[in-house]
Amino acid sequence: MAVVQADGRLWMTFGPYWTGIRMVELDPGTGKAVEDAPVHHLATRPDEPYAVEGPEIVEHGRHSYRFASYDACCAGVNSTYKIKAGRSASVTGPYVDGDGTPMPEGGGDLLLAGHGEYVGTGGRSVFKDRGSDWLAYHYYDAEDEGTPKIGLNRLK
Repeated sequence: MAVVQADGRLWMTFGPYWTGIRMVELDPGTGKAVEDAPVHHLATRPDEPYAVEGPEIVEHGRHSYRFASYDACCAGVNSTYKIKAGRSASVTGPYVDGDGTPMPEGGGDLLLAGHGEYVGTGGRSVFKDRGSDWLAYHYYDAEDEGTPKIGLNRLK
């Protein structure tokens, strides 16, 4: 789950591992969903293993970017976790990849996947520091008996 303020409104993204990611507008006074607010569908996995979680939305310039973790986490060096992203002109979507495929239809540009000793890269957070955007994430170190560690990459 993540909360973002955009266009003067408050939004919450949420979604369980198996059924996709959704978004609803929140009442800033109560923190509850706005009565009768539509639930926006932001991402789904149309193929097995269906796993997508950890929604986060970041506004940058004229666009909103949606980040999420895909595939299997928490299995040490057997983890297949990876991070995908999509872009939209509206905080409520649709979020699409570079080819224009909507994320609810399986789209999403691969941002980071396991490589070398970095296995199961996911569970990320995006933040700004000193004018730069950063991606923090966890991974399992294949060269250190699968010890969980934190990675930090500058986004460009």
